[in-house]
Parts: sequence; C-alpha cells; structure tokens
Amino acid sequence: MLRVDEVLMRIPLLIFGLALALVAPSIPLDACGDKLLMLGRGMRFQSKHTPHAAVVLLYVPSATRGARALTDPNIESALKEAGHQLRAVTTPQELQDALSSSQYDVVLTDVSGAAALQDTLSTIKGSPVVLPVVYLLAPDGQPQVKQQAKDETARATKAFSLIVQVPGRPGHYCAAVDKAMELKLKRDRSSTTSP
Repeated sequence: MLRVDEVLMRIPLLIFGLALALVAPSIPLDACGDKLLMLGRGMRFQSKHTPHAAVVLLYVPSATRGARALTDPNIESALKEAGHQLRAVTTPQELQDALSSSQYDVVLTDVSGAAALQDTLSTIKGSPVVLPVVYLLAPDGQPQVKQQAKDETARATKAFSLIVQVPGRPGHYCAAVDKAMELKLKRDRSSTTSP
C-alpha cells in the first residue's frame, strides 16, 4: 500500500506530465526542410528538359580534326536527356539526304566548315541554325596551341552569335542548343510576319 507522502510526491510529476501533454501539440516541431520553407526559401528543382525541344543534326565529316570530339557521348547523352532529337551524318551526301528528307532546327558542325555550311543553308526556307564547334583540346593527343584555340573562338564568335566549346560541361551543350533554338524561332517568326 502507498503511503501518503509517496502519493504527495507523485502528484507534482503527474501534474507536470499532464501539462506537458496538453502544451506539446501546440509547439511546432519542424522537419529538416521545413525551416527553409518557413523562411520562404524553398528549394528550386531545375528540370533537365528544354522548353523547346530541337531536332539536331550532327555533321561530322570524317576528314575534320574534331570528328571524334563532336561524337563525344557526353554531347549526345546531354542533348538526348534534355529532350532533343539527334542524328549524325559524316558525308556531304548524307548531309544533303538528311536535310532534304527531314526538317532540322540546329546543325552542329566543326568550326572550319561552319561558314560554308551556313552559306549553303541560308538559301533554304526555314533553314536550321548552324552551331559551330570549337575544340579547346586536340583529339588523338595532338598538341594544340592555346592561341590557336583562342583565335578560332574569336573568329567563330564574330561570324556566329553562338558557339560550342568542346570539351565542356553537358549543361553548356544544352544551353547553346537552347539559345540556337530561340534564334531559329525568332527568325521563323520574323520571316512569317514580313511580306
């Protein structure tokens, strides 16, 4: 049997426990990410998908020095992951066949042949945007002078509004194709509004 002094000692503990049970639900207990949401700084999730999926043609003549670099799986996988459609051709005849059989938005090609390709494509209505590729490293371990890469980049930037530098990060490849697609859409809109 309990003695009176033991009961009197347990009463404050009982009152404290009861008070804690009543007050505890009103105290907010936050999880890890809830603190950021309360401050108005929730995490932003960026989609890898592009707002305008492009149909991209990779023109990689086997005679160019960057043939292996342009068919780099990082370029292909990054563009496919972003939602772009890709096709690669290696000969001028395959290029003509591809352009006559399908509509392309962007053509990625070596900087050395980009100007000639752009002149050829400019006569076609709804022609694709030519996106030149500048190689910062020479393929097959050949030494490339940094100045040569800088000169190519400067010339390509003057001639074209956009360039792709290889090697680069996958996000840079996607951003360049997205910008090229925006240019094509603007160009197509302006050509349809003008008489």
